[in-house]
Amino acid sequence: MSWTFDHLAFNTADGQTLQDGFALLLGLAPGRRPAFPFPGRWLYQDEHAMVHVIERPIPDDTVRSHIAFRTDEPAQAVLQWVRDSGLPYQLAQVPGEGIAQIFVQMH
Repeated sequence: MSWTFDHLAFNTADGQTLQDGFALLLGLAPGRRPAFPFPGRWLYQDEHAMVHVIERPIPDDTVRSHIAFRTDEPAQAVLQWVRDSGLPYQLAQVPGEGIAQIFVQMH
């Protein structure tokens, strides 16, 4: 299977500070975000949403939520590969986008 980096996601109580930091450091700018049922923002380089900011109260500073990779393999083949790994996972869908997500937990 061939994988391509897609994005990083962070949980934070202060999305504006994270947005400002990525703008200053990497020149990322806020852009379109699907209608997820929780607050947040996506930060773009050109047409690619490179950082997803999930805004929720957390006890500490900003923490990594997930790292996303993309593949052109059929979804059922990827899901079977994940199942065969034995790692715990969750399935999700990006609202209104028709994009399947598999969140694999790696401790």
